[in-house]
Amino acid sequence: MKIRIISVGNKIDTWLYGGIKNYEKKLPNYVNIEWIEIKPEKKFSSIEKKKKEEAIKIKNFIKESLYVCLDEHGNTFSSIDFSSILGKWMQNFPSITFVIGGADGLDADLLKGSLGNISLSKMTLPHQSVKLILIEQLFRAFSILDNHPYHRN
Repeated sequence: MKIRIISVGNKIDTWLYGGIKNYEKKLPNYVNIEWIEIKPEKKFSSIEKKKKEEAIKIKNFIKESLYVCLDEHGNTFSSIDFSSILGKWMQNFPSITFVIGGADGLDADLLKGSLGNISLSKMTLPHQSVKLILIEQLFRAFSILDNHPYHRN
């Protein structure tokens, strides 16, 4: 299973990078993670135009593949429910892309075109921390699917 994570933002802090790599190393051998970092737009006349410009960059990497947006207004899932959804995606698609927007979020058209929109929390999370939470939840989901004892009910 190939998982691509596209993120709009600046270079990740060293301490977070270490945590992300730690979970990435723990993923099963059949999971391949690809990280794509997109620099946020610096010059823009409105937030909507900024999000549209960032969406163009994101779509260049997505092309025709299926993607899921991480968005504060998306659906929330338990870890068990997320693992079930991930398992279904694995059965039906050779790859999946997760999109993490910049500080101002994602363009409405990008959200509408996604396979689904997921919220990791009702709280506002720091952009960089979302990467760590997502990779941990991916590891947890694969642990649940593989009956590994990492996740406890």
